[in-house]
Amino acid sequence: MLTQSEADTLFAMPKKPKANNPDTFPYAGGKLLAEFVSLDGREVFLFNITRASIEVSKVTYQKRARQVEVLRRLDVGGSPHPNPEVESIPLDFLVPYNGLEIPCPHLHIYVEGFADKWAIPAPAELLNPNNDLYAIMENFLRHCNVTEMPNIERGLFI
Repeated sequence: MLTQSEADTLFAMPKKPKANNPDTFPYAGGKLLAEFVSLDGREVFLFNITRASIEVSKVTYQKRARQVEVLRRLDVGGSPHPNPEVESIPLDFLVPYNGLEIPCPHLHIYVEGFADKWAIPAPAELLNPNNDLYAIMENFLRHCNVTEMPNIERGLFI
């Protein structure tokens, strides 16, 4: 488990694709895994897209560090997320969301001692008024401090 300072530092690092191999945005029921690296090449980050097979507008975008630590996860078109209810809120900006159920779309944020168990309503700059899942992916990657977009093609039916 990361400290909050480590997680914040990893999240803030500029990132670029590890390779420029072409890939395709996943179709309904599909998944994509892409690797990113810090600009100095010392840290590796994983980016996942997971699409539901029946509810085609349901998608999860996830940015991980150290293989397993979820730094951010954006859920679109899914179920609401219940936040923990605690006496001492770990980060000040989470105070209004203590113990609340956060509707989709929502953004999970790494919190020391809770991993990705906290979510906030998805910021407007992550979303797209046309629910363009590819544009949402690009917004999420920019939010995660990706400086160069990966070679992910739209595909025909996203």
